[in-house]
Amino acid sequence: MTYKDRLCCWAIARLLPSHQWMIVARFRSRSDADGHFQFLRQTIPHVKFEVVFDLSGDSNRLSVLGRCANSLASRL
Repeated sequence: MTYKDRLCCWAIARLLPSHQWMIVARFRSRSDADGHFQFLRQTIPHVKFEVVFDLSGDSNRLSVLGRCANSLASRL
């Protein structure tokens, strides 16, 4: 894991129907992640999202974005 990847340890994960989860965005601060989490919960209420602290590079997790997300809305 590179230094840049370690800066973005807060993430928003989406629970998939197969009981796996997928990282949809990464953030440097918890408050940024919480803000985008609130936005996602209001705009897509039927999908389950969680704010997680993720430092591992575990290959069992599906990572969509491997870097910090400045604007999650542009990726939806």
